[in-house]
Amino acid sequence: MQLNAKQNILAGIDLTAGLTKQQAEQIYALGKEAVIFALLQQAQMLVAKNNLPAAIAADPSTPSAQKPVLDKLNKNDVKRSKKQERKKGHKGSRRQQPERIDRTVEHRAPCCPDCGSKLNRCSRTRDRYIEDLPDKVQIETVRHVIHRDFCPNCRKAVEPVITEALPNSSIGNGILILSAWLHFALGNTISQILEVFNFHLQFMMSQGGLVQMWHRLANILLKWYQEIIEDIQKAGVLHGDETGWRVDGKTYWLWCFTSNTDTIFNIEQYRASPVVLEFIKECFAGVFVSDFWYAYNVLTCDKQK
Repeated sequence: MQLNAKQNILAGIDLTAGLTKQQAEQIYALGKEAVIFALLQQAQMLVAKNNLPAAIAADPSTPSAQKPVLDKLNKNDVKRSKKQERKKGHKGSRRQQPERIDRTVEHRAPCCPDCGSKLNRCSRTRDRYIEDLPDKVQIETVRHVIHRDFCPNCRKAVEPVITEALPNSSIGNGILILSAWLHFALGNTISQILEVFNFHLQFMMSQGGLVQMWHRLANILLKWYQEIIEDIQKAGVLHGDETGWRVDGKTYWLWCFTSNTDTIFNIEQYRASPVVLEFIKECFAGVFVSDFWYAYNVLTCDKQK
């Protein structure tokens, strides 16, 4: 039986008044297409009758992603959409004049820009300050000549320590710190960082060399990292929280513990009590502030939820 014929049969059934068992069996006997058609018709009638989108938006338990965009706006959002400007008569403000001037460029019109006539030169001028990157941003290569002198007391040759780069590294600390800041602070991927150095700065780097530098930097900073962990153990009030963190396409957890003076972050595979005990020992005597996630229940100290 064709779908049009089934629709004609369904036309004689009032779908808005509810179905009896006999009517439901009649629709079922028409086949799969008739059942789907009847369900879709009832769904459309139900939406039109009960205004479901408005009901869903008004339900406080409805996730934000299921609400229409306009329903998420409140009165404060509407006000903020208006142009923000100071009241009339208010003293204006602008970027302060820079204290250091690196170079000065003079500009003079060769002729009148409107009619092309020759100009009578005057002594009047005005200043305009523009802060910008130089035309050529390039890597600086420095040759370090290291003198080795002989110590008659120690009976050996000595030389000064070069602090501009890690030991046995040909890449300076500036590049190391910039790359680590781009990755760990701003969240740029390794490929994005390599694009900045290899193409924008014309400084060729490999993924392996970049990661190796970060591992060496981590070993140097590990001492300070351990000191921060020790400091948060002594805090009077300590806050803790965790959030999802993607690592190689998998969900890990970024844990954060912070006091008035110290903050520590750590990425862990699990969202469980052992991670809490790794940083907050059982001897912690302060007040721990957190949400109601069960992993924090392992602590025996005073808690604020």
